Amino acid sequence: MSEEPEIRGTCQDMCPEQERAARHGERRLHRFEMVEGTEQDRHPLVDPSRCVKEYSRPAAGKDIIPPAELRPPQVLLCTVDYLVNRILPREDAHFSEVYNFLADRLRAVRQDMVVQRVKGHACICILEKAVRFHVYAAYRLCESSVQQFDPHLNSQQLENCLTWLLKEYQDDGQVVATGNRASMEALYLLYCLGSHDALQHGLTLSKSTRQSRVVQLALQVHLAQLRGDFVQLFRLARQLPYIHSCAVHRHLASVRSWALQVMSTAYSSKVCRFPLSHLQCLLGFDDEAETAEFCRQHGLNAVDSYVAFRKADFSFPEKIKPKLSQCLVDDKLHECTLPDIVNGKTDKLCSHETDFSSQPVTIDKQMDSDPNRLINVGKDGEDVQVEPLTGAMGTLSLAICSAEANPAICNNVNTSQETRQSRQEQNVTHSTSLVTTEGPGLESRSGRLSAACEGETSYDIPSGGATDGQRGPERPWSRP
Repeated sequence: MSEEPEIRGTCQDMCPEQERAARHGERRLHRFEMVEGTEQDRHPLVDPSRCVKEYSRPAAGKDIIPPAELRPPQVLLCTVDYLVNRILPREDAHFSEVYNFLADRLRAVRQDMVVQRVKGHACICILEKAVRFHVYAAYRLCESSVQQFDPHLNSQQLENCLTWLLKEYQDDGQVVATGNRASMEALYLLYCLGSHDALQHGLTLSKSTRQSRVVQLALQVHLAQLRGDFVQLFRLARQLPYIHSCAVHRHLASVRSWALQVMSTAYSSKVCRFPLSHLQCLLGFDDEAETAEFCRQHGLNAVDSYVAFRKADFSFPEKIKPKLSQCLVDDKLHECTLPDIVNGKTDKLCSHETDFSSQPVTIDKQMDSDPNRLINVGKDGEDVQVEPLTGAMGTLSLAICSAEANPAICNNVNTSQETRQSRQEQNVTHSTSLVTTEGPGLESRSGRLSAACEGETSYDIPSGGATDGQRGPERPWSRP
């Protein structure tokens, strides 16, 4: 069976002349493609240097696209560079408008690549930029309405680009050592967080790729999610590069919900209350107000900088509206521009150095060695002994997973918890003794907690780190 003849485009413009004329006559030009100053005219003029071929669905029975309407690989690459460097950073339009324009034009670029069966360096460069663009857009527009941004369509386009790109990496072995494969493989692992297929793919990568720092970090995040170790997951997430943080961001709400479910069982009590400042630190929230609101969405009572965990009160909300994250994502961007993001200049790891030759040292061991750290604060700043977080989380993770098979597990856990609480109540005999008044003891302990969450070795730091509720600097795209 003979192969179909190879097709190579001959169009040297970003948009074929025939399409430019047709869209001009039908008034289907985007304002980004018009001659400046004629946007408000009844018949705006088309600028050939700014007009980009739009995506059109292939019609059934349509003849083969003529070479004059196809752009060769180098022209496609130049088109993508124009979109990224000239259109993406525009400030005279809402980002949702910029996104819709770029998403459509990038889809047209991939359509020309499919028809011409483009492979090699040009194909990989285009797909890498498209992947970063869709990952960034998914995060940037996560709070937008469906009319402005369709997350499902964006996710579909991103998954198509990732699947194609990973296949190109397998076909082109030279890219393994010299290209951005490690960064893209890590993006795939984090975007598909929790997928056993993605984890299996990551574990079967070549040794050189698998041992790269960013892939090792992504694998550890993936394993932490599969183990249900949300404390380790958020600690590792703080070390991810900016674009990888955007990829994992879409999973944070579900991880936090699961964490609250575990803690509602672990610390279910009528008298104990958990400090919001520490919960904010553990789950990567920006401030206590956001932490409290998230707890209330799950039926938990959060007032006066504390949350009361009760197993009977917890419930999953029907829908959680995603929110941008300052501490886990935005603070990593620094002074980088949008073209820098899509061109891969933010793919470097954060300043937190991690030795991936062994499992990173965590504060879980520090908590195990000092069981007086969490979670209750007694009157006048006195310490109340509470079981370390790690032990409770490990025990109750198994308890929740096995609840249906053996309901007695959770009952036994609750019984031991109530027994421990009774002993605590006997030691604290005044008023509602687990709520403390503001004082130096509480502030000092809060400062040490904040340091512990950041993985520092010293706990003697000034107070107010995680408890002052102040947000970081404005997001980069809102700076003047």
